[in-house]
This record gives sequence, structure tokens and C-alpha cells, in this order.
Amino acid sequence: MMLLHIISILLLLAGTGQAEDLIFFADDHYKSFGRPELTASVANPALLPGNSILRINLANVGELEELMPINESGSNEDILLEMSAEMQSSNALNINAALAGAGPMGSGPIKVTTGTQQIKQHIKTLPAGAAALLQFNITAQKNASGWYALPLSVDYERQVDVSASGGEVFPLYEAERQNLTVSVFVAGNNEPLCIFGINSELYAGGSGNLRAAISNDGATMLHNCSARLLAAPPFYAEGPDTRLGDLAPGSLDVAAFVARVDGNAGLQDYQLGCEIDCREKSIIVPLPISLSRAGGLGNFALPVLGGLALAGLAAFLIWKRGDLLFRRKRRRMQ
Repeated sequence: MMLLHIISILLLLAGTGQAEDLIFFADDHYKSFGRPELTASVANPALLPGNSILRINLANVGELEELMPINESGSNEDILLEMSAEMQSSNALNINAALAGAGPMGSGPIKVTTGTQQIKQHIKTLPAGAAALLQFNITAQKNASGWYALPLSVDYERQVDVSASGGEVFPLYEAERQNLTVSVFVAGNNEPLCIFGINSELYAGGSGNLRAAISNDGATMLHNCSARLLAAPPFYAEGPDTRLGDLAPGSLDVAAFVARVDGNAGLQDYQLGCEIDCREKSIIVPLPISLSRAGGLGNFALPVLGGLALAGLAAFLIWKRGDLLFRRKRRRMQ
């Protein structure tokens, strides 16, 4: 009877290409179908030249597809133990993640350095549906500018089968590797647009507004501009792009975004990105964010005072810029 079940399973999976991966113990009671599937995204994709900590969210999007009984003989205790253990087949275990720099052999404009955050990082277990944060020290050279692809190799183990006998579980593991790629953007030092001020209402576990004052420090007009928030977990952009119109030299405008934050996000500094798309060019600038505590007085007052705070911020920035321009003119006249 057990052989008949196995033959049926092999016939069922022959068309899916999974049959060659099947491994059975002689006394198997259950067989699970599913495996880990790892993905990586950068939490702070926009960087400045120099030293930075790159934060990468490593997620396991694998899932248990099916749990099929194949042999009902044996003790109930062993059967239940094996059924429970077989459901762990989509978990990734003993993960070692290594990040490489841009260019051949990591010799390009972005290098991964050692220090507090090492080139390789270890995660004991990453269950299906879970994510973990990797942090690497990187250095972007002064001449770095634009998008760069960084290879991320992930070695791990997965459970391919398990047997239960006499109240003990005996798992069988197999080594796996996934070669992933993460992309980062380095904002050059000579870009005309920059973030001049930020007003944030974001906190862990909620949605809020994020406003950024964008300055055109270049010498030419930029036409028909719009701003888009570049977000990665634990941040999620929820609102549409912001229309900025034309940005004259020395002008300021405010881009408003709506974002959601995961409930497990820590109270630390994050760096997102803001992509400003104009008729002449597209520019990505770093957007540093600090989360506030939910339920505090400041968070309660922010939705009410947000407009006044933003107006005050914009007025101050315009006054400050005008004052600087006035001083420059006085120096030229003297």
C-alpha cells in the first residue's frame, strides 16, 4: 500500500518537475511539498558617497503547498510528531549571507568593508513568511553616481524529509544556495536637487504623512517635475506621486507622501529615497527618516499642526535662502 501511495505521488508531480527532488524514509508517514524561497530588498536604497550601513531585508516567501499522508501504520505519537515536523519544510536554516561590492571581484565604486557589520552574516532560522534584517558596512567612492547592483549569495539548509520513531524526530537536511542581487543608488555630489528639510508623522505600526522640502541648487530651470517615494520594508509607499511643476534655480517646493510602517520597525534612523523625475533628467536623493513613538503627545498633535508646521518650515527655508542670496549679492557689490 505504501508503494502505491509513493507511485501516485510521483505520477502527480511528474508534470511539475518536483519528482526528482523527492526523498523518502522507509517508514515515512507523511510527505510535505514546499521549500524556502528567499528574496532581498534594500531598506535604504539611496546612499551618499562615503561610508554607510546598508540594511537589507531578507524574506522567506516560500510556503507549505501540501501535506500528504502516505502510511498510516505505526503509533499515533510518531505519526503526529512526523506530521508536525514535516510542516517545517519551507523554513530556511543556518543561513549565511555574503554581500559583494559592485564591479568585478568587488573592485568597483562600491565596496563592502569589515567592522561591526561583517561581510558575512548568519541567521539561525528564517521561517516561511518571516523576514530578517541584514546590515553591511559599505563604502561608496567619491566618483560613484547612479544605480549599482550588488551580488548577495545566500547559503542555507532546508529539511527535505523527516522520520519519527519511538517518540523521536529524525530530520534530513540538504544544502541550498540562492544568488540574489540588490540595487542601490548613489547620489552624486554635483546633483542640482537636494532635500532641504523633512517633516514626518511616521511611527511603527501606522500610516502617516511625510513631507520633504526640495531645493533646486542648480543654475537651470527643471520643468514638469514630480516626486516619488522609494520605500522598502519596513516602509511602504501608499499615496500617489507628488506633482511639483517647474523648479526654477534657487526655488523650493514641498513633496507630500503617505507611507505605512511595519509594527516591528525599530526606533532608529532610516534612509529612504526620493526620485524626482523632470523633463530634463531623473534624480534620486537620499531621504533620512526617524520614527516617532505612537501614542505620544507629539504624534497626536502632528495631524492637527502638520499644515502649520509645514507652512512654517517652508517659510523659514525660503527666508533662509533669501537671506543667503542677499548676503552673496552684498559681497559681490563690496
